[in-house]
Amino acid sequence: MHTLVDFLTRVKGVEYILSVLTITGFILFLEVLKPAPFKSLRKLIGEDVAFLREEGFRNFMRTVGRAAAGPFIGLFYVVSLPFLFVYTLAVELGGMAAEGMATALDAVGASAAFGWRPGEAYLAGRKARKAKKAEKKDGEAEPKDGDT
Repeated sequence: MHTLVDFLTRVKGVEYILSVLTITGFILFLEVLKPAPFKSLRKLIGEDVAFLREEGFRNFMRTVGRAAAGPFIGLFYVVSLPFLFVYTLAVELGGMAAEGMATALDAVGASAAFGWRPGEAYLAGRKARKAKKAEKKDGEAEPKDGDT
């Protein structure tokens, strides 16, 4: 342990080990205090064994195989990501060349600039409504030429 990272890694590792041991010890302590220790655990294990006998070893091994294949499927996905990126980039650039670069730049600019902002739209609508109300009140308050 020569660096701070080494020290913190070791301290965190010891902390996690102590936490797991403490939780396990607490559960075991509570089980020992019960009138019939580990009765529920024996019952659950018996149910699991009965299920395995009922379903058969082949189904169990198929499930284990699927679980073991998970990391390899994930690894395949991660390895294929750069190839998918290059393919998508080539398709997009090919589409841009067909449309013309000016059209593509216009599309990029239009998508990057916001034409509508909720705060301004709401305030603009409120302002217009207030102006209409004020005009309506002013129009009602002023006497018309024929009225006396």
